Amino acid sequence: MSENQSQIISQDASAATTPVRKEFKRGAVRLSIDKSALNLVVWESLYDTPDSPLVIKPAASHIDAHVWASANRSVIDKLLVEHGALLFRGFSLATVKGVSDFSKLVMDSVFKENTEHQRIDEAGEVQIPVEYTKSEFLLWHNENTFNLRWPRKAIFACAQPAVTGGQTPVVDSRSVYQQMDPDIRQEFVDKQVMYVRTYGPDNRIGLGWKTIFGTDNKAKVEALCKEQKMDFEWRGGDRLSTFSVRPAVWQHPVSGEWSWFNQAQHWHFSCLDNNTRAALQRLYSDEKDYPRNCYFGDGSPIGDDIMSEILDLYRKNHIEFDWQQGDLLLVDNILKAHARNPFEGERKILVCFGDMGSF
Repeated sequence: MSENQSQIISQDASAATTPVRKEFKRGAVRLSIDKSALNLVVWESLYDTPDSPLVIKPAASHIDAHVWASANRSVIDKLLVEHGALLFRGFSLATVKGVSDFSKLVMDSVFKENTEHQRIDEAGEVQIPVEYTKSEFLLWHNENTFNLRWPRKAIFACAQPAVTGGQTPVVDSRSVYQQMDPDIRQEFVDKQVMYVRTYGPDNRIGLGWKTIFGTDNKAKVEALCKEQKMDFEWRGGDRLSTFSVRPAVWQHPVSGEWSWFNQAQHWHFSCLDNNTRAALQRLYSDEKDYPRNCYFGDGSPIGDDIMSEILDLYRKNHIEFDWQQGDLLLVDNILKAHARNPFEGERKILVCFGDMGSF
């Protein structure tokens, strides 16, 4: 194992002496070693690739992850910017209390108003992922990038791994940006992405507008739309359509790197699996009625061929690992997109989001 794949760092927060450099070079973070420290952790790259998540493990069974994280927040922040995702393994953090307590040590603020996910604690800090059919792959996406505000950090913790499958793959958004066809990338930069969402009143497919907006008062919904810079249209059958134009790329505030930062592939109709596309076409005769779709920001269509190229890039950069019970994955939402593999059996993942950014 090479020096940059495995390092030992101490509980001493002063161990981090070298800042992440603005020009940013993967592997540039170097931390001094306090050999006198009694409580240590070991880190190693999950895979021998530049975009691999970093695995952080206890060097001894008595090490408390919360104590170590509290003393080494600056270390965690630097490693997260370098690697985009940190997998804490062997600490048994995947309980509601464990995730809640850990989130406060690695985030400045926790996002409690996320209506897209089901809350499982009274404070609304810890949630479970959006329900999606177990037999299908949930496409890669940077969390909540269709909204005006989105989390800079995300936690995924495995309380119970699936019998088979159920991994949470990640893709480096910097690599997708760099590898994108320059003409395609520039068109997205110039035009941005328009996310079109149609909510029904009965939650027949997806969540209804009353659930998402947390009110049945249409005037309040309209005020919220304006506040979140969304155009809206009330339609027959107590339906609501919203139109949100958001950037397709974003620059990381610390490293200065550009990332492919959107959910076009998560919303575009052509990217849905065959069964879902067929079901929606049976239900709706007009694509304007689809629960979700996306276009360029000027309303022009994004070609299926363009989306096919983008999906190929995600496949090329796809990294996954098998969950172990107790694992906690800390993700920089700007630097890494995430997905979900099909699975069998019961699977329980806890999620938490925080340190909100805004377009």
